[in-house]
Amino acid sequence: MKKIQMQFFKKIIGMCGLLTLATPLAATAQVTVFNDTFANGSTFNGVSKPGGTPAASSTSYDFDSSKTGVESISSGNLKFSLSSATTSGFIEAQALFTATPVALATVGDYIDLTYTFTDTGNLLAGGTSAAIYTGLYNSGGGNAPVAGTKGVSGNAVTLNTNSPSVPASLATGNAALWQGYVGTLVTNGANCRVYSRPVQNGSGTPSQPNTGLTDSANQDLIGNNFGSGAFNNPASSATFTDGSLASTVTLTNGDQYTVDFRITLTTVGVPASAGTFTITDNLYSGADTLSANNLFSMTTYTASTLLATSFDGLAIGIRNSGASLNPEMALNKITISASIASTSPPVITSIVPASGGQITINATNGVPSGPVNVLASTNMALPLTSWTTNTVTAFDGNGNLSLTFLPAATPSFYLLQEP
Repeated sequence: MKKIQMQFFKKIIGMCGLLTLATPLAATAQVTVFNDTFANGSTFNGVSKPGGTPAASSTSYDFDSSKTGVESISSGNLKFSLSSATTSGFIEAQALFTATPVALATVGDYIDLTYTFTDTGNLLAGGTSAAIYTGLYNSGGGNAPVAGTKGVSGNAVTLNTNSPSVPASLATGNAALWQGYVGTLVTNGANCRVYSRPVQNGSGTPSQPNTGLTDSANQDLIGNNFGSGAFNNPASSATFTDGSLASTVTLTNGDQYTVDFRITLTTVGVPASAGTFTITDNLYSGADTLSANNLFSMTTYTASTLLATSFDGLAIGIRNSGASLNPEMALNKITISASIASTSPPVITSIVPASGGQITINATNGVPSGPVNVLASTNMALPLTSWTTNTVTAFDGNGNLSLTFLPAATPSFYLLQEP
C-alpha cells in the first residue's frame, strides 16, 4: 500500500476527527480505466454510454464507413467489415470509454489503448495503402458518436459518410466535435505515421467551398483526406513519422494480433496545449505485448500545439486500397489503461449519513480510475492487518470517490488504502 487516510464516524453524532497517516509522496500506478471483452453488456450501433466497472466494462460501438458495413457482437468477438469487396473503402468503430476523461498533467503521465484482434479476412492485403487505424480522442464534453440502427434483416445500418442520402444534419455535432491522435499501420513500415484529427468545423475544401457544414464525412475519425468519406474539414494539422522504420508487415488470415497505442506527456506546457507528447504504436503477434512477439514498433514526437491533453473516446478502423478485397476484423478485447502521477495521498472530505442507515464517504485526490480499498475498524489502535476490508472500489477518472454503503458496526473508523 502507498497511501492511507483515516476518519472516524459515529452514526448519531456525525463525523469527528481526521488523521492522515502518511506524508505526501509522488507516486504513479498503471490502472485499468476500461476493459471490454464484449461479454459485459456492450452493444453496437446504439447510444455510446460507458458502463460496468474498470475490469468489466461496456459501451456501444458505433460504426462509420465509406460504404455499407456489416457488424456483429458476441462474447470475445466484435466483428466488422464492408458488405462486399472493394478496391477502396474503410470502416471504423467509435466509442466513448469513460464519463470522466483521463487527463495527462504531469511529465510521464500516459494513456494506453491495447486491443487484441483476429484477422478474419484480408487485413493489410489489398496494397500499400491498406491500413489499420487506432485513435484516442477528447469528445468535447461527452459527445457520443452517431448511433446507428438495426435493419429488418438484423444487420446494422452504418453511418455511410460517402452516401449522398446521409442527412446534412450529421455534418455537425457527435464525433465531428472530437479531436485527438491517430496511428496508421500499413504494410510498409516506412509509410506508417501518427497524425492529429482536429474538430471538424471548417467551411469545406478549396475545391468544394461551403460544403463543410453539409458533409457527413465530418463524423469520420481516422481518414485524414485519404478519399471519399474521410475527414477533411480541416485535414490533419500535424503529421509525425518515425524515420527509422523500414520493416514490412504482413498478417495471416485466422491469426491473432495485439495493437498497443500509447500517448505519453513529455513536456508540460503553459497553457497545456504548449506541451509535447511521445506517441507509440506497436503491433504484436498473439494476445499479449511480449517484446519477443513484436512485429512493428513506431515512436513519434509531437512538435506542434496539442489538440487534447485528456481523453475519453476511441476509434479502431480498417481500410482496403488496391486489389478488390473485403477486409474484416474481429476484435477480441479492448483495454484502456493509464498511469497518472499523484503527489499527495487521498483525502476523505466528508462522511455523512444516508438513507436506510447507510453512510456516504466522499474523498478526493486519488489516482484517477485507480483502485482503492475501504477498511473499517472499531478500534483505531489495531494494526492495519487487523482492519476489515469493507469495500473494494475505484476512484473516478478525476480521482474522486463518493461511496454509499451500510456500515457493519458503529462507531467505526474508516481508512482508504491504495494498493
